[in-house]
Amino acid sequence: MDAETTRIAEVAAERFHAYGITATGVAELSRSAGVSKRTLYQRFGSKDGLVVAAYESLDLPVYRMFTAAIERDVADPREQLDAFFAQLESILGSDDFRGCPFTNAASELPDPSHPAHAVVRRHKERLRRWLRDRAKAAGASDPGALSRQLMLVFAGAQAQALIEQSGRPAQDARTLAAKLVDEAIAR
Repeated sequence: MDAETTRIAEVAAERFHAYGITATGVAELSRSAGVSKRTLYQRFGSKDGLVVAAYESLDLPVYRMFTAAIERDVADPREQLDAFFAQLESILGSDDFRGCPFTNAASELPDPSHPAHAVVRRHKERLRRWLRDRAKAAGASDPGALSRQLMLVFAGAQAQALIEQSGRPAQDARTLAAKLVDEAIAR
C-alpha cells in the first residue's frame, strides 16, 4: 500500500473501533479521511475491502504494543509471559479502552466468510504463537495447550474489562496466567 492508502486505512480503523463497522458509513469514512467516496472505492473496491485494509493496518501495531517492549527489556521467557499480562494491565486500565478491535470486528461481522475474519484469525494466531514460543522456551510440558489457555485468559480479561469499565480483570488475568504457567512448567 502506498502512504495515502495506508493513511486512509488507519483512519478507517480508528473510526471502526470508535463507532463500529456497521455504524460507520462510507460518507463518514470519506469525510474523516479527507477523500471522496470515489477515491475510497478506487483504492479499496468496496467498504468490505476497506474493512480488511483497516484491520490489516492494525495487526502489527497492536501485536507490537503487547510484545515489542517485552522482547527488548525481558530476557527470561517465563518472565516474558508475566510481562505480557502486566502489559495487559496497563492497556485495560486506560480510560480509552474500548475492547479488542479484532474481537469487536469479528463480533460485528456475522458472515464467517467475510475476508476480515481471516485478518482477525491471523492476528490472534500471531499472539498465540508468541505465547507458545515463550511457553516452550520456559519449559512448559505442553506449550500449545498453555498458549491456548493463556489466550482464553487474555481474551476474557479484555471482554470483562470492557463490561466492567475497570482494569481489575487484567489483574485477575495476570494472577490466573501465572498459576497456569507455574502448573505447566512444574509438570
